[in-house]
Amino acid sequence: MDKKDKFEVKTHFLMAICGGFLGGYAIFSRMAVFGSAQTANLIELVHSILGNDILEMCLRLGALLIYVGAIIIAVYLEKRSKINLKYLCIALELLAVLIVGMIPATVDPLLSLYPIFFVTAFQWCVFKGAEGYACSTIFSTNNLKQTVLSFTEYFMVREDDEEERTKKLKKGRFFGETILFFHASVAAAFLALHVMGLSAVWLVMLPLFACLVITELQEGVIREWMARLVMKKKKIA
Repeated sequence: MDKKDKFEVKTHFLMAICGGFLGGYAIFSRMAVFGSAQTANLIELVHSILGNDILEMCLRLGALLIYVGAIIIAVYLEKRSKINLKYLCIALELLAVLIVGMIPATVDPLLSLYPIFFVTAFQWCVFKGAEGYACSTIFSTNNLKQTVLSFTEYFMVREDDEEERTKKLKKGRFFGETILFFHASVAAAFLALHVMGLSAVWLVMLPLFACLVITELQEGVIREWMARLVMKKKKIA
């Protein structure tokens, strides 16, 4: 594995930590609302429509539009701009967790999680995986499927086909480790909420800053920007 691949794997696991903490935080602190996906929200949206609950319907529709909007923005920026989306994603998540930690418990759970709906969807589009694997860092359903499939196939491959066994084992370990980092962070969110209350979400800033450092070591965008700034000052002087 070369240096670039190592950086990608590290940032992937760090973002899985962020995704796990945000997911756990949302469920444990905001009446079991999962702010990182839309399956439950869409089911509840149908329920609110059929139940004629206009307020609930509007809040859930808002969550859906925010989630979809984040995906559209991420795809548009990736295709039509030169912005490094990794830096933008980290910056948006730092801002989102800062805001969410200041929203009081009395605010409607769905409304209070709007920033998380946005940034987790954005993260899903930007940090798509590593080592050639498409792997989510905001939820675990497909990661669990890929882990089980890979290890099952590993034990089913003939023992003399070492190359194929190694391939399956590598894939299973990657997806399995992603699940481990994700759910270890869910556990951390549970414990942190009991100690810090709603401001526990600010702890996500730690892996985000670590991810920023690793991204900078890989991309060097900030260093390049600083070098250009210094050159401009020298020319002016």
